[in-house]
Amino acid sequence: MSKASEKERGGGPRLVRRSPLTPRQRLCPRCLSALSRGSKLGGWLIPQDFFCPTCGYKGTVFLESSEEKSTKA
Repeated sequence: MSKASEKERGGGPRLVRRSPLTPRQRLCPRCLSALSRGSKLGGWLIPQDFFCPTCGYKGTVFLESSEEKSTKA
């Protein structure tokens, strides 16, 4: 893709492919703090919901950080 065609697109949102096995930190869409899982049954029987202890957000929509989540072994 040429730089001219990138400028024509306006530099808006872009599609990024990533591995689904790479853990990413889930962030609250309101306050950008870390989310915790709302229900243990979520993702299997019902859609996964998340809860933000900082602002009280509860829902299925979340943001992912662009950096990998650091896990200590």
